[in-house]
Formats: sequence, structure tokens, C-alpha cells
Amino acid sequence: MLQSDIAIIGSGMAGYFLAQQLRELNDTAKITVITANDGRFYPKPMLSTALYHKKTPDTITTATAEEMSAKYGIEVITHAQVSQVLTKDHLIQCNDKTVQYKKLVFATGSKAIMIPGVVPVSGFLSVNSMEDYEQLLSQLDDNKRILIIGSGLVGVEFAHDLLAAGYDVSMVSQVPNALLGLVPDNIGDLCRDHLISMGLNWIEDRGVRGVCKKRDQVVVQFSDREDAEYDLVLSAVGITPNTELAKQTNLEVNKGIITDEFGRTSQDDVFALGDCAEIYGLNLTYVAPIKQQSQAVAKTILGQQTPIQYPAMPVVVKMPTFPLTLVPVREVEIKGQWQSVENDLEKGVISAFYDQDQLKGFALAGQATKKRNEWLQKMPPSIIT
Repeated sequence: MLQSDIAIIGSGMAGYFLAQQLRELNDTAKITVITANDGRFYPKPMLSTALYHKKTPDTITTATAEEMSAKYGIEVITHAQVSQVLTKDHLIQCNDKTVQYKKLVFATGSKAIMIPGVVPVSGFLSVNSMEDYEQLLSQLDDNKRILIIGSGLVGVEFAHDLLAAGYDVSMVSQVPNALLGLVPDNIGDLCRDHLISMGLNWIEDRGVRGVCKKRDQVVVQFSDREDAEYDLVLSAVGITPNTELAKQTNLEVNKGIITDEFGRTSQDDVFALGDCAEIYGLNLTYVAPIKQQSQAVAKTILGQQTPIQYPAMPVVVKMPTFPLTLVPVREVEIKGQWQSVENDLEKGVISAFYDQDQLKGFALAGQATKKRNEWLQKMPPSIIT
């Protein structure tokens, strides 16, 4: 039986960020990371722009599991599927190993949302991990006709990446503009039109009803138009927290694993952070919130009760040919509206989201991204209300 002071289930950015913070604060704690994959450490957001920046899986990868283990003095158990967590006994069962912990952290991440009624076939995939990206690369070649399902952040970034690399790209969207829910319609229109100017075939449709294989092609069944054939179909309709193990462990789960302001779950000595966690009623799946969570949770685990802080956290949409920076509205129940803001930049657009007189978020497009710091200073010190 392996003894561990702090066990972390998951080796994504949340799990490794936490391990790094714990080691920075404590030289001697026994830290164990348990992962179902090979434990590579890499910046997940880089996957959607790797082609543009000519990055390979090897150059995206920051460190192997062995290198993380050596650098931070942690135990990394790879290719281990956790079958059971016994919180009463502080035990984790995985493969043929048993880990006894004092504190446990769920950093189980997220998975791609499946489109209702769509059964995946060869040539239909989502990219939410390095393994998914490697699968995508293995199926890309010259003159590929690619359909991206979804016009949100990941879909837009992949479209830009693939168009810049010379692929024939179509995108199907249920709404007339890109980045619905993140930016106002006028900036969503600008984003869509920029991708169209790069060669994107924009398709508006109520939704994909199904896919099937026809020789080497993927046949896509739309709701409002005739079926069409593509070499590759990339589903980018969003992600959902991995909570199956948490439910099995009897943790309280809503959309994500529910925690208090310290990242503590409904079970003693068990914490959660990252894509799988729901903190302050919010499931935030960006890098900046994960960093805030890991800094606070590490201190709390080591005995210094530290609430998680959420200042305004900007998101840079990774489209180098169309600069776009935003602070999304982070509210359990969103109230207010977008307002266009006049500015002195010839090729810049600014929109701000106000709830009465309270600034809740903003979006800066084009040259207006130069005003990022100016607008960050206008934001309240915390997005938590």
C-alpha cells in the first residue's frame, strides 16, 4: 500500500498546478498524482492553435511524467484507472494499487459533450486532450475537407488554425454569429466575417442530426439542408465535467463537483478544482481560474485556510490575425446587457457588459485590445457577488 499525504486524481493543468503549488509551500509532503494516461504536462489551450504556430505534440509537451516526478519530488502513477475511493478509510483503489491518503483532490477534468443522436464514426472526433490532438494529426493530410460543428471558442480557434494551414474548412452554427454567450452580437459578427474572409464556409443550421461513414467520407445529416460529405468532422460543441467517479464516491455534484469557497467538497478531507469543480456555483474552464484555485487550495490543504479569489480574468481568443480579448460575464444568473463603447481607434471595437451601473465584463476587438489594462482597472476587484 502506497502512503501519501496528498493524493491528486488527474494530471491535467489543475492537478499539476496544484502539485507545483504544494511543493513550493512544503518540501516534505508526500504528493501522489494518479492519472489514466501517460501523465504528460502540457498547456491544453495550445492544442487549438498548434498548427498555426507549427507546434508538434513533442514541442507542446512541457514535461513527461518522469520529469515532473523528478523536478517536484512527487509520485506519478500513470495509466491507472481509479475504480473506487473509500473516503471513510481514506483509500483509493486503482489497477492493482491501493493508495492511502490524508487529503484527496479531484482534478478529473472534463470530456467533450456528445451531440444527442450522433454516434461517432471513424473521421468524427473531438479534441480535448493531447491524445485527441494526436488522433487529429494522424488523420490530417493535404486537401482535406473539414467540418467543424460549433462556433464557440474552441471551434473558432480550430477554424482559424486549420484555415491558416490551408485546409478547406466549413463550420456549422446554430446561431448567426460566432462566440455566442461570450461576446455581443456585433463582435460575434466580426469574428465570423473574419473567418469567412480567410476562406471559411459558414453554415447556419438548427443542428447536426447524425453522421455515418460512406467509403472514406463522413456523411453529415443536417436539420435544414441536404446531407454533405467531409473527409473529417471535428465536434466542438463544448465540454462537461468528469463527475462519474465523484458521484460514485458520494460527493455532492451539480454540473460539477460542488465545493465551498476553499475548494472543499461534501466529504471530509476531499477537495476538487479545475474543469470538474463547481465553485461559487460556477464551473470555470479556463487557465486563469485554475491558477487561482490551485494557489488557494494548496494553502488550505496545508493548514492555512485560504478562500479562492476570482478577480477579473481576461481570455485572449487565440486568433493571431484577429485580435480579441474579453472578460466573460461570470454569473450564476446573468443580468444586464452589452453596450457599445465609442473609442478613438480606427480599427477597434469595444463593448462592455453592464448590470445597471456595474461593469461585469467587456470585449475588445482589433486595435482595441491595446486598451486591455485600462478596462481591467475598471472591473470590480472580484467577480463573485
